[in-house]
Amino acid sequence: MTNTKNLEISTLTVAHIVVVVSDLEASCRFYTELGLAPFVAYGGEVAIIELQGGTHVLLFKSNGEKNEDILQSTTGQYRRRFSEQFDLMIPGRSREELEVYRQGLINRGIVAGEIPDEIFYGHHLFCIKDPDGHGITIYTSHRISE
Repeated sequence: MTNTKNLEISTLTVAHIVVVVSDLEASCRFYTELGLAPFVAYGGEVAIIELQGGTHVLLFKSNGEKNEDILQSTTGQYRRRFSEQFDLMIPGRSREELEVYRQGLINRGIVAGEIPDEIFYGHHLFCIKDPDGHGITIYTSHRISE
C-alpha cells in the first residue's frame, strides 16, 4: 500500500485520454496505424489503445455527437480552441526522422499535413486528423536521452 503522506504532485502521470468516435473499428485501426498498440476492445462500445509508458486512449462509441470542423495551424496546435484531442511525439529529435514517420503514415493512407520550416519550441511537427476529425499534432521528441 502506498503511503499517501509521501506522494508529491510530480508523481502523477496521465492515466487515460478519452476520445468519442463514430466508428470504433475504423478509429481503432487508425490509431494502430499511427504505431500505437491496441490493448483491448469491449463489446463494440469502447476500445483501449496503449501509449508508451502505459497511458491509455479510451475510444468510446459516439451517441451521434459530431466534432467541429478544425483548421490546421503552422505551429501545431489547431486554431479552434479545444478542437485538438492530444499531441503525440515520436522518439526521434530530427526533422529527417519526423519526415520518415510522416511518409510511413502517408504510405498507409493517412492524410498528413506538411512539416513547416519553423521550429516550434524546439520541435518539428505536422498535423493529422483521426476519422472523426479530432486534431492530433505529431512532434519530434524533447527527451534529453532516448
